[in-house]
Amino acid sequence: MKKQVSIIITALTVICALAALVSAFSGPLLSLYLSYKFNVNTKDASSIGIIGGADGPTAVFVSGHVNSHWFTVIFAMLTILGIVYLLRTKHSKDRN
Repeated sequence: MKKQVSIIITALTVICALAALVSAFSGPLLSLYLSYKFNVNTKDASSIGIIGGADGPTAVFVSGHVNSHWFTVIFAMLTILGIVYLLRTKHSKDRN
C-alpha cells in the first residue's frame, strides 16, 4: 500500500512541477510570440466584448492583464511538498 502511495505522489509531484514550469514560462513566451507575429504592443492590448442579444440583458466583458502568478506559486509549493515527502519516506526507509 505504501508503495502505491509513493508512486502516486511521485506522479503528482512531476505533474505539478511541469504545470509550474509551463505556467511560469508560457505567459512571457506567448506574449512575445504574439507581439512578433501580429505586430502588436502587448502592453497596450486588452479586449472588450459585448455579450447579449435583443431578447435579454447585455453584459460587457472587459479583459486585460490576468495575474496568474498564484497558479505558478501553488504548483511550485505542491512540487516542493511532494519532494520533501518523498525524501522523508526514503530517509525513513533507510533508517529501518
